[in-house]
Amino acid sequence: MGTSKTYAKGAVFVYDQVVTNTHNAYSATTGHFVVPERGLYIFSYDTLSDPGKESHGSLFVNGKAKCWQACNNSGGKIYITCSNTAILLLAKGDVVYVADNARTATVREHYTDFSGAKLN
Repeated sequence: MGTSKTYAKGAVFVYDQVVTNTHNAYSATTGHFVVPERGLYIFSYDTLSDPGKESHGSLFVNGKAKCWQACNNSGGKIYITCSNTAILLLAKGDVVYVADNARTATVREHYTDFSGAKLN
């Protein structure tokens, strides 16, 4: 992520700094990764929450949460990082994204990222 951002519950995290984007599967406008072909994929996402803030990012596929994070830093005085990884069998056209599943999320730039790759 290029800048720190605050997202409402349910809002899709938009990762606006894209390093590699084969098949143009990821949209830096919508935050959606649209699966280009059927296969086994790995997704990883990391979130850094500011002191006194929190985020509860989940990885969603077609609107259903597949894995979760809980960066509960509401009483903290230090930064806190959460990460998660999922390996999923996906169909062409499936939509994968990260969104907060609990409440308002505040995430820090440069340390909040999302990646996905086809394994086979």
